[in-house]
Amino acid sequence: MLQQIRKLFEQIGSGTDVEVRDEQDVRVISAALLAEVATVDQNLDQREQDTLIRLLQEHYHLDADGAEQLVYDALARRDQATSLYEFTQTVNDRFDERNKYLLVRQMWQVALADDVIETFEEHLIRRVAELIYLPHGLFTRARAEAREMKGNEE
Repeated sequence: MLQQIRKLFEQIGSGTDVEVRDEQDVRVISAALLAEVATVDQNLDQREQDTLIRLLQEHYHLDADGAEQLVYDALARRDQATSLYEFTQTVNDRFDERNKYLLVRQMWQVALADDVIETFEEHLIRRVAELIYLPHGLFTRARAEAREMKGNEE
């Protein structure tokens, strides 16, 4: 597993096209985008990290260790990417509109975890939504749903 993740991030870091071989690569891409939201403000809040791990567990049916390892690897390698395009290209190739919507909603959930949506977080989520061609109506619906879900947690 670690070898696959290393190869994926080597491809991303080199600027070459990312070869997505299986579901594991899609998980890494999702984890990397969610981790980017959690760290875009240069501070990984524990609530954001917990939310990120929980979302990966729920969405990909992982145990806690598997989700934590995925997050750890995504955080360790995120700086190697030259742009969001390497990630969003894979999302466009592999995700249908429903899964794109779910990804953006999860990004909002991570951003909302610490009760503050930083400008950098919102900009990143908007940029990803644009790059994956998510219609604006679904973008705003994802944000509203994430807020509603956050309100139900409290």
